Amino acid sequence: MLVAACGDEPLESPPSQAPAAPTITAAPAAPRPTATVVATQAAPTAVPESVSPAATAPEMTPSPAPAIADDTGAAAVDAANAFLDALGADQRSAALLAFDSPLRSNWSNLPPGMTGFELNGVRIGDLDARQTELMHDFLRAALSPEGYVKVVGIVGAEDALAASSGRQLSADNYWLAFFGEPSAESPWGWQFGGHHLAVNVTVIDGRSYLSPTLIAIQPASYVSDGVTVAPLAGEVQAGLALMHALDDEQRAAARVQRPNELWAGAGKDGLIPPLEGSRVSSWSDAQQALLMEAVALWVGLLPAASTEVRLAEIAAELAETTFAWHGDVDADRPIYYRIQGPTLIIEFATQSRSGGESAHYHSIYRNPTNEYGAAGLDAR
Repeated sequence: MLVAACGDEPLESPPSQAPAAPTITAAPAAPRPTATVVATQAAPTAVPESVSPAATAPEMTPSPAPAIADDTGAAAVDAANAFLDALGADQRSAALLAFDSPLRSNWSNLPPGMTGFELNGVRIGDLDARQTELMHDFLRAALSPEGYVKVVGIVGAEDALAASSGRQLSADNYWLAFFGEPSAESPWGWQFGGHHLAVNVTVIDGRSYLSPTLIAIQPASYVSDGVTVAPLAGEVQAGLALMHALDDEQRAAARVQRPNELWAGAGKDGLIPPLEGSRVSSWSDAQQALLMEAVALWVGLLPAASTEVRLAEIAAELAETTFAWHGDVDADRPIYYRIQGPTLIIEFATQSRSGGESAHYHSIYRNPTNEYGAAGLDAR
């Protein structure tokens, strides 16, 4: 048995035929966001019982056709091709895979070398300064501003974890891959990840689809250039705010036993957790608005137009959505929550207590009806 160093459940040992992780030489680290870019968040504190009601949820219409005409899609295509054009022949071959490549499911929460497979694409630490700059230009174009800050903050946590634990970890060890030629006319996808991160996006007719995407972090907060970085503090607060906003009956209905790890995490494509918890259809408009604010923390990784369409789809399904919770309603204790509907699985779990520099979080976002953009392809 292989036990994950980051506190995951035991995993089966990788197949013996899997290639060993390549030897990696030192290379310049990716640039860190400056203090003017990083969203600073204090370590979460307990949410008082008298949580102020949120504003009434805005009316949302059913989702339009998948196509989105906006400049963000074109910018991402241009930035992707600028990055690919800057790569050497071997790098480009590694970075650009077939759209339908079976390697697309090769992503993990584990550090490289513990996955049983090689991560896809080109490694940050093997890029020169110009290539690294173009990689960041692509991530800025393909994600929302908040999404870019969150992703870069998770990557930066790897050096903080290495410094505090003495483990052989590095923010250089993240990979970027493309599936299909980035184009405004044809579907394509991209994947960026490493330890505690796997962003999987499919772009079809200008719309970005996020499923499946894993965001996690350890430590939950750290200091970079004098700025406190806490990329997932909002996710902790959102879950606590929801539980505090529920009445006693709703709160009791929400409580479930947490899984040993995420139900639908890495290596669990196609798995649907049991539908359990408090039914959102019985909630007030203010409670539903709080839930949508929590959902937006994941969906909002995407550019604005794609985020808006996806949130409208999820809002239209609230009558069939549930909220499940395990743990105390104290921000200093371990928690788990799940938001689940016909086309949505969000799970968030603390691997230790919540808050503080030593905290360790895992989360997953999935649309089980549209993994890797499959439904978007069918709708063309």
